[in-house]
Amino acid sequence: MNIIMVCESALVSGGAEKVAIQEAIELTRRGHQVGFIAANDLADPGLESAGVSCLLLDTRSFFEETNRKAKFQKLMANPAIGAKVQQFLSKYEPKVTVVHLHTFRLKLSGIVAHIAQQMGFRTVLHGHDYSTICPTSLLFDHRTGTNCDRRPMSQSCLTCECQNQAWKYKLPKLTSFFWNQTVWRINQKSGGIIHISELERATTERALARPIPGFSVPPISGFHRVSRIEAEKNQNLLFVGRLTHEKGVLPFLEVCSRLNVPAVVLGDGPLKESLQTQFPNARFAGWLDADAILAELNQSRALIVPSLWRETLCLSVIDAMHVGVPCVVSETVGAKDYIESGVSGIVYPPDDLDEAIGFLSDDLKVAKMSEGAFARFVTAPMTVQHHVDQLIAVYQSVLEAKP
Repeated sequence: MNIIMVCESALVSGGAEKVAIQEAIELTRRGHQVGFIAANDLADPGLESAGVSCLLLDTRSFFEETNRKAKFQKLMANPAIGAKVQQFLSKYEPKVTVVHLHTFRLKLSGIVAHIAQQMGFRTVLHGHDYSTICPTSLLFDHRTGTNCDRRPMSQSCLTCECQNQAWKYKLPKLTSFFWNQTVWRINQKSGGIIHISELERATTERALARPIPGFSVPPISGFHRVSRIEAEKNQNLLFVGRLTHEKGVLPFLEVCSRLNVPAVVLGDGPLKESLQTQFPNARFAGWLDADAILAELNQSRALIVPSLWRETLCLSVIDAMHVGVPCVVSETVGAKDYIESGVSGIVYPPDDLDEAIGFLSDDLKVAKMSEGAFARFVTAPMTVQHHVDQLIAVYQSVLEAKP
């Protein structure tokens, strides 16, 4: 069959892009014809080596656009790319082709899905984030510091400043969100959604007006070992993520400081400078490549994921568990599905971070959780091959379903 990946970037710039590129390369290796539609002008060398056919559009988002007319047009969608997308898709037979939507909201926009629908293609949407049920994809109210329960596009949603930014940055997200609802109309007729955690599935389904076929596909871990990291011998507590309020990095550092525990922060973001000043004893390493992250895990007692908002998954949890580093995870994080609390990690209510981190002071308990985390995946690691096995089954189901 043919598979068309749709992604904002054909380079690894985040988890969604990494997954899309890995899928494209593995599917091509298995003999399927794969296309890749992206908004940037460069592609990952692996895509070219594998023989993936790429449409690189080098287009801008509303926020990047400098031309006034083009900027106004992009309030709803990105019409400038329509003809090129249609021409690219015309090379494929709809009856044996699936259009796989990874990320598209800012630069590509819902026009890609809309064109695919008009041309008769079946589509699947990957649930990397909540952008299709929330205009800002946050589901988080910065004013109250709690998860948002407003109905998308309701009056309370339109008047709520949930981004911790000027309101003008929300307007184009609201208008593009309205257009992007095309995606749901497509999937109600001839496709489905790939869920990446039970929390993401429950949150998404609760927001849908009508049911849409759903499929579960396991994530991909980049780390596999034949022996576990002896986390009980380490002292560092590790945080990986963007340095923003909703990610919970501030309470993480406050607790570590209070308990006099060494904290290591991997990531960057708007809070970095103030956090470095406030917590001079913490080590801020910025964003690192896979080898450097593994080196940090080798020195870590646990990975802490203190998110205050709903995370669809958090792949760093899966990576850490694969090498035997236990994870302390807020119950708002989708990766909690993979943790048996007290056995392979800790799942805690957002207000109980002190108690959860305090639990790590016992070497025997940490050793038990480390062994439990490692045992969870040592015999059945979440490889790209296993992931694509499940993905192909989803594609076949979507192609065989009656519209």
